[in-house]
Amino acid sequence: MGKKEVVVILPYTGNEVLMQLRDFKPCIDFPGHWGFFGGSIEDGEEPPKTARRELAEEISYRPGVLHKLDTEHRPELGNIIIHSFFCSLTVPVANLVLDEGIDTGLFTLEEIATKELYSKKIKKYFPVIPSEYFVAKINKLKDYLRKLN
Repeated sequence: MGKKEVVVILPYTGNEVLMQLRDFKPCIDFPGHWGFFGGSIEDGEEPPKTARRELAEEISYRPGVLHKLDTEHRPELGNIIIHSFFCSLTVPVANLVLDEGIDTGLFTLEEIATKELYSKKIKKYFPVIPSEYFVAKINKLKDYLRKLN
């Protein structure tokens, strides 16, 4: 198996999800692509702690409640194991401080499925990380939330 990662999906009002436009650094996976927030699990670190650390580092967000969505192996994304979490974004997007990445944006599932999203900051379209993983995760999250209500 490859490296272990976490992602955190941040649903906002309505059916929008906050996405991150990744830096253009050649040393990172999928530079210049839109994706969820998250990162690598450090040695000895538990996935929920990683998820909270990554949100704090990337956008200075500290959620009260963090929910586990699932864990899966994704060969098409570099043979990684991804621990997926979600938490509601309970503060205005304007209150977030982007410390990693180029831009953030709120997008619907339909927009994410187009595989290209617009950066208001740079004023052009950039690709979504090429995987059905994103749409599948958001659909799974919608199903999970429907069962709770």
